Amino acid sequence: METVCRVAISGAKYAFDRLYDYDIPAVLQGQVQPGMRVIVPFGKGSQTREAIVVRMGRDPKAEYERKEICRVLDQQPVLDEKLLKLAAHMCSTLFCTFYDCARAMLPAGLWFHRTERYTLCDSVSEEERSKLAEEIPVLRLFTKRKRAMTVKEIAKKCGGTLPLEELQTLCARGILTQTSEFDRRIGDKTVTMYALALPETEAMAAAERGRSPVRMDVVSALIHEGSMSRSDLQYMTGASTAVLRAMVNKGLLQQWEEETFRLPEQMELPPKRNYVLSPSQQQAYARMEPLLLSDQPQAALLFGVTGSGKTSVYIRLIERTLQEGKSAIVLVPEIGLTPQLICRFMAQFGECTAVLHSALSVGERYDSWKRIRSGAASVIVGTRSAVFAPAQKLGLIILDEEQDDAYKSENSPRYHARDVAKYRAVQEKALIVLGSATPSVETFYGAETGKYPMLALRERYAGTQLPEVTIADMRGLTRQGYASAVGPVLRQAIDTCLREKHQCILFLNRRGAAKQVTCTACGWIPECPSCSVSMTYHSANHRLMCHYCGHSEPLPRICPVCGSTHLKTDGVGTQRLEEELHEMFPEAGILRMDADTTTTKGSHARLLEQFAAGEADILLGTQMVTKGLDFDNVSLVGIVDADQALFAQDYRARERTFSLLTQVVGRAGRRGTQGHAVIQTYCPENPVILNAARQDYERFYEAEIEVRRALQCPPVAQIVSLTASAERERDVLDALVTVKARLESLMAGQFADFCYPVLGPAPAPVLRVQNRYRYHLFIRCPDGKRRRELIGGVLREFAANSKFRKVALYADINPMQL
Repeated sequence: METVCRVAISGAKYAFDRLYDYDIPAVLQGQVQPGMRVIVPFGKGSQTREAIVVRMGRDPKAEYERKEICRVLDQQPVLDEKLLKLAAHMCSTLFCTFYDCARAMLPAGLWFHRTERYTLCDSVSEEERSKLAEEIPVLRLFTKRKRAMTVKEIAKKCGGTLPLEELQTLCARGILTQTSEFDRRIGDKTVTMYALALPETEAMAAAERGRSPVRMDVVSALIHEGSMSRSDLQYMTGASTAVLRAMVNKGLLQQWEEETFRLPEQMELPPKRNYVLSPSQQQAYARMEPLLLSDQPQAALLFGVTGSGKTSVYIRLIERTLQEGKSAIVLVPEIGLTPQLICRFMAQFGECTAVLHSALSVGERYDSWKRIRSGAASVIVGTRSAVFAPAQKLGLIILDEEQDDAYKSENSPRYHARDVAKYRAVQEKALIVLGSATPSVETFYGAETGKYPMLALRERYAGTQLPEVTIADMRGLTRQGYASAVGPVLRQAIDTCLREKHQCILFLNRRGAAKQVTCTACGWIPECPSCSVSMTYHSANHRLMCHYCGHSEPLPRICPVCGSTHLKTDGVGTQRLEEELHEMFPEAGILRMDADTTTTKGSHARLLEQFAAGEADILLGTQMVTKGLDFDNVSLVGIVDADQALFAQDYRARERTFSLLTQVVGRAGRRGTQGHAVIQTYCPENPVILNAARQDYERFYEAEIEVRRALQCPPVAQIVSLTASAERERDVLDALVTVKARLESLMAGQFADFCYPVLGPAPAPVLRVQNRYRYHLFIRCPDGKRRRELIGGVLREFAANSKFRKVALYADINPMQL
């Protein structure tokens, strides 16, 4: 039996992140396995930290004195061997700590909350304490009555700053002792169960002797059902908790706690369907089925126009996967897409479907994770983090709308779900299907270069035609006195749609009422005090809000600079557009779907239910309404501002614009009748606009890949971004200049075989966010061991350099925005 294990420590700085050896004390031997979390002493002060066991055995090169594990937190491993290997792979390629990767794989309900507490030792007299308090003021907080305090309480009494050095000094002198408690955020849900403790005849006789009709009803119900929960038993018999407790005490009933699962609320499910595939769908499925059954890692691109029925192909593939005794993961980019998909999958696959996304409560996500790990759920539907689901015998991974930016994490670990899915497919010898009407340039490039097959669905299901698209030129309308965001062409189309009793979807990718407020007298624009951006006006609460840090303040009545009352709003957001639509079409029912109306649990599903039931005529929203939605009665789609992101300073701007326009146009005319789409633009001759109107992805790709080759951007080359942030701009620039010099020095010497230009420092598109300035360095270089060694080494050197302790530095591979 192993007596030593190697663990990854939580909260370890990147410079010191590695596996540490710990002895397993005799009392815990046999209880420790890889994938379990433990409590260990770490550092010079032996402060207790949470850690995860990565492997058993010791490092023969380790030269430090080993410490012992204090406590085991899990009864069984929370990560299996394959997920531990995935964490190690992410750690090395994404330049983050091992524990960050492991933590990203676990539901929030499994996380532990750490409470640190300092206690005044019993041996310290009141006289000694008072004398020392003059030297070390923090000791005044500890009294005869209040001998123990948490870190949070100490910081609050010290004006919000924790006097850590004073506390450590007192601990070193034996005046205070420090302890840490770890409590899980949420526990297992249980129900109280009852069953008869006596044979049926004896139990009934005992109940009759008591001459209690309620007790006789309880015994009869349990004879019929065998066992029942407390709530069901009380509902069926009217028995109170006191009556049930008395029957348990008299030996009539036995009582126990049984684990149950918190299940998300579901919309009303449609009946199960027998999906009949069209010839093109059947052809695509027939080519993917051998890949699914090959018992080798495989990949395929399912490239289908909007409305071509990609979901039907997904369902057929999942059915075949389940027949093989394997499980499937289906990823969607937006929470707003999950209600409709969940309904279809629940109707088709029943209780073996599990859901994982951030709109669920912590308990619901935790219970879904447990169902997946136990094998009770074999069809997993969720957003980005569901790619880590502990699916048993994983055979299929589907990324729907695989081009979406939401699949890339913006926080450590900065992974892309597509890359993680590919790694898991190799691990599990599974098939990964990348589905989209507008694939990412990287994915289409992979298919074009022969890395995996591309299966095309070029026609809509059941012969429905693609929408007729009108490009509405908005130039010159302002000079004609037309100030509304809804131009005359779109307004006429909406009017026709409503007269025909159809529904329409309007897309505007800007929430709030107005982009900014301006003083017409002096030009003052309200800016966020913490970020270098102007604030957006929200008419619902008459406040200015920053969409980066969340800062909010009332809209002033007069300009704070010149005192003028002439404040005007520029630009249009979803709130103002909703007001304009109510004025234009007072009889129409309007629903708004954006980040402001979908903050509460279940709000996505409720809005979509209302629209599907015909309770509203117009659905207005941000990019939540652009993908995956399928409504029978929608005949018109309007894009209010097609140019909004087209000219952003980002190499992906054209791709994002084309994808959004194509996707939202595809929401029209989904059932037998041809729909209509109106694209409002000030650049009607722009090739991106024209190709989106024609739904011609191939022509867009041909032009875009040439631009990427010229710029040396993904997929032609990879980009590593090194981002530094700090409260002082000078600190950020000094840090990046030092990092750049170090990189160039290493590439001129030790890494002469890996020499690439280092560009920057360059400011981020939004320079300051939450009072921290941000600058970037960029390196265009291929992936590989040498890149990992170079970047990882420089990051570790930087983290260990006390000169830059106020500067945060991280690496991001192929960032979604530059």
